[in-house]
Amino acid sequence: MRKTFKYILFLLLLVFTAAFLMTSSLFNIKTINVTGNNRVSQQEIIRLSGLSYQQNVFRINSKETMKSIFQSPYVEKIKIRRGLPNIINIDIIEREPLVLVPYVGSYLFVDSHGIVIEISSSIADLKLPFINGLKFNTFKLGEEIKVENKLQLTSVIKLINEIKKAGIIQEITEINAEDILNFKLKTKSGIKINLGDDSNINTKIPLVKAILQDLNSKDLKGTVEMGHKGNPVFKPE
Repeated sequence: MRKTFKYILFLLLLVFTAAFLMTSSLFNIKTINVTGNNRVSQQEIIRLSGLSYQQNVFRINSKETMKSIFQSPYVEKIKIRRGLPNIINIDIIEREPLVLVPYVGSYLFVDSHGIVIEISSSIADLKLPFINGLKFNTFKLGEEIKVENKLQLTSVIKLINEIKKAGIIQEITEINAEDILNFKLKTKSGIKINLGDDSNINTKIPLVKAILQDLNSKDLKGTVEMGHKGNPVFKPE
């Protein structure tokens, strides 16, 4: 009997504690902090979240809140944390535009996973390479660009990630992906690079970086042929 009484008392205590936490104004939201956002404003994140001040922090459905925030194609990852008694912290990791894809007089901003995160006719402040040669009819913000040739997109994503890793993404002005057996790059300094296919791309791109540094230091222009077996060949203009 004594053990049963203690068990019932414990359950009652839990019920009263839960009721207090869920109904007390002490736990109503007073502050919403948003961190990690650069392109999406704090006001927009809060609006998308559906959270409101004076809402109880324990009544928040984190999964539904995150689902709502994911409506912004720029948002890649979200973490929601409660700061008791009345603070909600929303940590954001945003997608970063890495390349531009021409589309009917405008440009799609595409990230390193092939996700379309924005469409705009204005790219004045963006120093990103264009990708030409992708064939697609439509797209949806927040989703992978649906090109006709899936292998083409896979190869392009691999290529741009290696270029980013090498730290030369801003040196490249154009990537021609029309022929996946011979990707072609153009640089700001006017050098053209015929890469060949994406085999051994993780070793080709660091080599491209070294070649560009050497040619730029000598103020040379021309075409670098790398689509064959053996050492790269430079053909000056």
